[in-house]
Amino acid sequence: MDRRHALITASAAALAPLALGSAFAWAAPAAGAVDGRKLPILAGGDFATMTSKLALARANGSAVRAFAELEINEQAAVAKAFGSRPGAAGLTPKQAALLQELESAPAAEFDTLYIQGQILGHRELLALHKSYAASGSDPVAQGASIVAVPAIQTHLGMLQTLKQIG
Repeated sequence: MDRRHALITASAAALAPLALGSAFAWAAPAAGAVDGRKLPILAGGDFATMTSKLALARANGSAVRAFAELEINEQAAVAKAFGSRPGAAGLTPKQAALLQELESAPAAEFDTLYIQGQILGHRELLALHKSYAASGSDPVAQGASIVAVPAIQTHLGMLQTLKQIG
């Protein structure tokens, strides 16, 4: 295992408790209708979760699997803070097409396609969380977005490293 691979695996393991820590441990609002500004964030989280579950089963690299596990745990915490649960929002047509492409990817190409999809998804989530952090109507979800912004930026750095070593 080279140093970059060890760094990614260690970073994923170290960040998981932070993401699931006190910032996301607040009581989520009562379940009910999700406001329109939350839905794209939740759908982005569902995309990250579904593709990461697939990566746990299909990824070739252990660092990719470690990132996928981190992502699943973080998205579950974000969904809870947003008053939802993983999978409740579903996917946009674009996300569904990317998931289908990933499901049918040859084994040799899987890790590269997963990382590319995560980079796209994380860039979208970054913009959405920045907006909600600045002016969200739900204080619990807004707090989760405030914490999510630097976490997503860290994830993008991790994904760029994974892309380089993959």
